[in-house]
Amino acid sequence: MTAATTATRTTAATPSLGRRVLALMGPMVVASVMGQAIAQTDLWVISTLGEQAVAAAAVPQRLLLLDAITAMAMGPVVGLSVAGAVSAHARRRAVQGGLIGATAAGLLIAALGLAVLPYLVDALVAAPAIRAHTQSALVWLLIATPVRLAQFVGAMALFALRRSRPLLVLYAVAVVANAALDLLLVHGAGLGFAGAYAATSVIAALECAVTVWLLRDHLSVPLRIRDSARWLRQVARSMLTEWGHMLSVIGFELLLVLLLTLHASWADRLAAFSAGAVLTATLHIPITALVNATGMVCKGATPSPREWRHLRRWILGVSAGVCVLVTITAWTVLPALYGLHGPAATWFTWLMAGQAAAFPFRLLAATAEGRHKAADRFGVVLRLRLLQEFAIALPVFLAGLLTDNAALAWSGIALGCAVNYWLLHTADPHRVSRSWE
Repeated sequence: MTAATTATRTTAATPSLGRRVLALMGPMVVASVMGQAIAQTDLWVISTLGEQAVAAAAVPQRLLLLDAITAMAMGPVVGLSVAGAVSAHARRRAVQGGLIGATAAGLLIAALGLAVLPYLVDALVAAPAIRAHTQSALVWLLIATPVRLAQFVGAMALFALRRSRPLLVLYAVAVVANAALDLLLVHGAGLGFAGAYAATSVIAALECAVTVWLLRDHLSVPLRIRDSARWLRQVARSMLTEWGHMLSVIGFELLLVLLLTLHASWADRLAAFSAGAVLTATLHIPITALVNATGMVCKGATPSPREWRHLRRWILGVSAGVCVLVTITAWTVLPALYGLHGPAATWFTWLMAGQAAAFPFRLLAATAEGRHKAADRFGVVLRLRLLQEFAIALPVFLAGLLTDNAALAWSGIALGCAVNYWLLHTADPHRVSRSWE
């Protein structure tokens, strides 16, 4: 057998770059879609209570994002520790230390939130109806913070242990149960706005209980608190670094919510952003998965320029279809789906149009981010994201907000994403040549 024949067979047996990326993205996307299905169901049920309720949902949504970045800062560290453990004792230490750390962090967040957030809501939220809705929801969410964090960390441990199937079944059941509880508590029990978040909290507690039960073999031999605390100290720096990175991702949205709550006259814009933020989070699911999948692929054999060209064409084709679909539905059915009318519908439509225009650039930037992270250039990714959000998108939004121009306000999203992709591409010392791009 000649060397050429061997090389040909090896090449033929190796899946294409697109297939490798999709294989890695699949489980991540499925789990994230199920999580977003719960958020979408909550918002749809809340929208039946009126536009003010949709606007009020923006603040609890941001609290959930703060929970999420804390969980995503701890979860990957725990998952890597479990996957890289060299002994059963080390795995137990990672699992138990992660669960203890997540629960402790959740209790701290809940205690501080219950003590401080009611006063912040009174000071920052101008509209009385939005203020009342927000305070009722925050109590439920803060009480459930420890179980939400512990469940996410436990889920990452299960993924690292390659036990994802029962976890995905759990998430599928949770989606259906959450929808039923939403309707029961919001309308049947008369809890109104707070009922949706009470349902979310109950489901989170049930998910946590099942997740801990799935990890029972790693909890059957309890470790000393000192051992778990030692492990937490070892990984604390990695967790804090990841927390700062994830906070930069949602910092733009946090600032927008704070700005829009300052004036009661901006309630329609807040309602538009509240509805659009949930849909935007859905659009971000494949983007986050693509970053991770591209980075994993680049950690192995470096893809050829031809493979990058084919992947780029596939991305542009898919993103073009998504862009058209989002734009058409934003101008037709989506505003009514969330109970938005008048200025709120206008701001929502232009927000989704801006997100649709930005989607191709986000996907292309995701592949560039993956290459940078595979080469341990995390600082480059962080600096350019800060530039995208705070030096481009935020000033343009403020200009549009102060001039009451929705199209201008949201145009900075697409502009920032385009600049970010171009800078990520040019900052890559091993970037694909323009002839292939």
